[in-house]
Amino acid sequence: MAQTNLPFKIGQTVEVRSFEDGYRGAWFRCKILNIYTEEGKLFYSLKYLDYSKKDIYHTQVYQRFQDEEKECLMVRPSYPPFYYERYVPKIEADRSPLVVVYGRRQVGDVVDWQCQGCFWCATVLELERKALQIELFPPPRGEGETYKAMRSDVRPTLDWSPEHGWTVPSMDGRKSQSVKLLKREKRVDHVSQDVCQTGKEQTEKAKRQKTERAKRKKIEGDTQQKTDGDTQQKTEVNIQQVKDSEDIQLNIDQSESVEAAVYDLEELIVRIEWIRKMLSPEAPDVGEGSTWKYQDYRTSSKGI
Repeated sequence: MAQTNLPFKIGQTVEVRSFEDGYRGAWFRCKILNIYTEEGKLFYSLKYLDYSKKDIYHTQVYQRFQDEEKECLMVRPSYPPFYYERYVPKIEADRSPLVVVYGRRQVGDVVDWQCQGCFWCATVLELERKALQIELFPPPRGEGETYKAMRSDVRPTLDWSPEHGWTVPSMDGRKSQSVKLLKREKRVDHVSQDVCQTGKEQTEKAKRQKTERAKRKKIEGDTQQKTDGDTQQKTEVNIQQVKDSEDIQLNIDQSESVEAAVYDLEELIVRIEWIRKMLSPEAPDVGEGSTWKYQDYRTSSKGI
């Protein structure tokens, strides 16, 4: 296949796998120094990042493993950001949109074990508190040996292809239940078309969202201001109604009886309560639902 089908470019950091004995099934971090073709085959010139030697390594990008008919892609992008599930809400929104989330490991999971400057593909055989018993992929795809690996040196195994990107591999028809791939954008944890937008489109969208938020805030502010104004106007009207009403006639002005004084006290208590509720911000309009009706005092038929 041609380079035009691949996203890699000179200067990019990638991972390259090996079919050489002693390193079968291992992935190495490399930097692409050159891209060229030779006899119709695509080659990359690479420098290993985890080894001190400055030797340049040349690899054929597509290779046929032993007697297999289909060629294998030997290069893939750098492994995506890897987080434990409990840390996902804390991931910054501007990080890479693809995130690997690992739940509880299970026996049978496939993992990459970091050892000797590369990542070895292996299967989990046994779980321990801080370590795992793993077995490298069997020959000819791996070295097939068993090791004890620290949990901190293990990451989930993923597959990559130009057509589908990163995917969770299937072992014997079963995909690991402890690995998830998320497309992440700002405040959203799902696949969205926004991930594919250009920078200009994202800028224009951000401007539109900012304008819409400003309009909503203005509408909310105008509504609140109108509500406050209506409440204040209602209170002022009610107070003016009290001021414009007749002078309060005291029963004691017409009779000096104890009964008249008691009526005056009762009416005074009612008026105070009425005014207090009227001045309350949550008070309904005065007169609405009111059952009080003030009347002039009538002297007792019994006389003084």
